[in-house]
Amino acid sequence: MNQKIDITPTPRILRTLGDIPFDVWQCLAELADNSLDAFRECERAGNSVKDARLDIYWSSESTPSADREILIQDNGPGMALEQLQNAARAGFSNNDPIHNLGLFGMGFNIATARLGDETVFISTTKESSEWVGIRIDFAELVKNQTFAAPVVTFPKDSADEHGTRVIIRKLKDGVFGDLRRKESSIRRRLEIVYSPLLERERVGLYLQGKLLRPHPHCVWGETRFVVRKSEKIYAVQHIDRDLGDAWFDLGRNRYLSEDEGAVYDIKESKAEVIPTHIVRRARRLKGWIGVQRYSDPSDFGIDFIRNGRKILVADKSIFGYENPDTGTFVPEYPVELGSTVGGRIVGELNVDYLIPTYQKNGFDTTDRAWRVTIEAVRGAGPILPKKRKAFGYDGDNTSPLGSLVNAYRRADPGTKNLSLPSGVAREFLKEFRNNNPDYLSDDKWYRAAQEADREKGAPSTPVDSGEKPTDDPDIYGPSTGAETVPTPAPAPTPQPQPVLTTPRDELITHSERAESLCGKYAYGTTPGFDVSARRTVDLQIKVEGSRTPFAVFQDGVEIDFFYDETHPLLAEYPITPKQILLQALAEKFSLRDHGVSIHKAFLGLVDNHMADERINSETLKERAQAVLSTIRDGLPQLLSHRTSKALEVVHSVAGEEETLATTLLDEDPELLEEYQAGGDRAAQALAYIPTETLIRLVEEMPEEFLDGKVFRLPYSSIKVGDESTTSRLRRSALDKIVAYLKDVKTLLKGGGSTPSKSELIRYANTLTILEDRLA
Repeated sequence: MNQKIDITPTPRILRTLGDIPFDVWQCLAELADNSLDAFRECERAGNSVKDARLDIYWSSESTPSADREILIQDNGPGMALEQLQNAARAGFSNNDPIHNLGLFGMGFNIATARLGDETVFISTTKESSEWVGIRIDFAELVKNQTFAAPVVTFPKDSADEHGTRVIIRKLKDGVFGDLRRKESSIRRRLEIVYSPLLERERVGLYLQGKLLRPHPHCVWGETRFVVRKSEKIYAVQHIDRDLGDAWFDLGRNRYLSEDEGAVYDIKESKAEVIPTHIVRRARRLKGWIGVQRYSDPSDFGIDFIRNGRKILVADKSIFGYENPDTGTFVPEYPVELGSTVGGRIVGELNVDYLIPTYQKNGFDTTDRAWRVTIEAVRGAGPILPKKRKAFGYDGDNTSPLGSLVNAYRRADPGTKNLSLPSGVAREFLKEFRNNNPDYLSDDKWYRAAQEADREKGAPSTPVDSGEKPTDDPDIYGPSTGAETVPTPAPAPTPQPQPVLTTPRDELITHSERAESLCGKYAYGTTPGFDVSARRTVDLQIKVEGSRTPFAVFQDGVEIDFFYDETHPLLAEYPITPKQILLQALAEKFSLRDHGVSIHKAFLGLVDNHMADERINSETLKERAQAVLSTIRDGLPQLLSHRTSKALEVVHSVAGEEETLATTLLDEDPELLEEYQAGGDRAAQALAYIPTETLIRLVEEMPEEFLDGKVFRLPYSSIKVGDESTTSRLRRSALDKIVAYLKDVKTLLKGGGSTPSKSELIRYANTLTILEDRLA
């Protein structure tokens, strides 16, 4: 039977495209992509458009609802009517899918149908005498049961005018409200998505007349590094990998599978004719991954960029792997402090060879090209050493991502981890986002990390040498009883009058900037003060003749705050420079703002600027787990030469060994079998021991943990006096570490009652000491 049935769809299908889930910003981006492709084609042809510009507008709120419209226009080369007709046809695309943003031909129809019921699509070239295009009215198409759209023309404003315009009218319900309410979030999203293009400044993108600005990552400089296993791990890892060629089907817009490609491999080897829509396509992965200058529970991850547009933004799937036994996703970063501190690894990977989904918010993760890409960045298998060994992988994961994850897992403030106190980092980030040139480079950030190092040690208090210098030793000791013949006193020499109040200029000369305390201080909606904080060096601060721990100078909203960390108030009491600063600022707020009391201002400032100092039980527990994980993960290698002795310690307490076995049963059943049989991998079980067992290992094998091997505290290197003296001193050093670890165990064990503030302060101090003691 040769009978055929016409299945041409009704024009209603065009209207139905508007039901496909696209956010408003995605619709605008889809239409912008077509204009950006036009600019890209001109650039490749060597005919770049001067002052290339793309504008996105929508009507003001004062415009009547029926007359509101959205306009997307560019000053590109423009199109002839035939090109424009094809661009508007559902499913048609003459775009080169290798080099262009626009891919499916459906994007134009989905975006316009999602926004409104009528679209005017017009274009003009330099040579054209008018704007020409089509008007698509979905209601008319459905009513007339035809796909034919009328041609429309408009006069040019000037003879050399050129470009393309998409005007969307009869806006769908809720579209205008979204545009008006979400303008700032739409702007931010477009700035993020098109940041690579904006950074090159080849096309100006404007939203409601305001130029979109790039949204760069705030990362540490390429010369910054931390040390792991005596190796420098730089904060930025560059990636440039040739992933090989593969067969690509232009018609189906995808790479061929290995089996499909094998057919063309044979044809190529036999010099047979290969269809023009099947081409060899290079796959080159380029980009970088690095360490952010701040940590955040959500604001981190890897951006995947295709032809200058970010398809995946802050993707975190690369930070985990699929368990081959269960098929479940196992996250590896951030593990410790993930819910409170968060992560800080970011990056930008250019993957022009990957084809995105139709919404351009993802890639086909089942495609081999995706798997090859991910492996090039994070290597094969798990990243974390313990998990890696559990799955039978030898050695460390030295991939770009593996190196960063293992070297920058900890975020304790200081240069050792390239990390700042979170409150300081947040304030610095605000300045970075505001394009303050002082905060764009990482110089100030690094100085703040150095200050965090400094604050971990107690400042020394200099000896008070008295009011007048002297070299007469008798005034420092008891009288000898000998009579002395009084010597007539010389005539007094006029002395300069002492300075009663240290002037600001002298304080500046004898001080250094304290970056972590500088910035804007405010609370609520109250206008704040801009504070410049400085630490005095070899100078005491005096006010009206008396020594004081700080001095404040005000000039409008600018505050100069000087503090002397050797003053007894700061050197001998649990009071910090920040607490003094907030108290001083509270007085300034009270004097400036009528009706504001000092205590109200102080409470507001504390709430807004002392989040890092706030003691929280859950945060402390996460920090404790992070410290213990760091120690445990290194045990198999640390004790590899004394495995028998270490396992003997583990076996000696049945209850602890049962806890270990339970953990292995959940985490690594195969390792449990080897541990029971005393196999080659039995030592790997040490990475899973409970805290009680870890403490006993330290007590029984202190020479393996101290002397800088795990803890920076001397033990075997102590050799003072006779044998008993040396033994006592060594025991004292060991007792310190054991006491800290027992505190951590108590914190994690918890109990029925909530820890008191005093107990939490103790745990916090213990963790700070332990973190600093870790080698």
